Amino acid sequence: MSGFGMSYDEQKNRGEEIYNAKIRHLISDADVGKYVMVDVLSGDYEIGEDSTKTGLTLRKRCPEAVIHGIRNHETYVGRLRTPRNIRYVADSQ
Repeated sequence: MSGFGMSYDEQKNRGEEIYNAKIRHLISDADVGKYVMVDVLSGDYEIGEDSTKTGLTLRKRCPEAVIHGIRNHETYVGRLRTPRNIRYVADSQ
C-alpha cells in the first residue's frame, strides 16, 4: 500500500481508466511520443515531452497528486507517489 491508501495495481488501473475515458481521444498525431501524467486522485493531467518536467508542472497544480505516467497509450512509469520525491528531482537540476 502507498501512503495514499491504494496499491500499485489500483493506482495503475485508476490512471489507465482516467486516461482511456477522458484523455486518450484528445491525443493528436503531434502528441504521439509525449508523456501524459495523470493525477489518479483528481483526474487532472498534463502532456509534455519530458517526463520530469511534465510531472512537476502537474505537481504545481496538484501538490498532493498521485501521478501515473503514460506514453504512446501505454503505462511507462509505475507512479510518482510523494511530493517529497518529485521535489528532490526538481531541486537537483
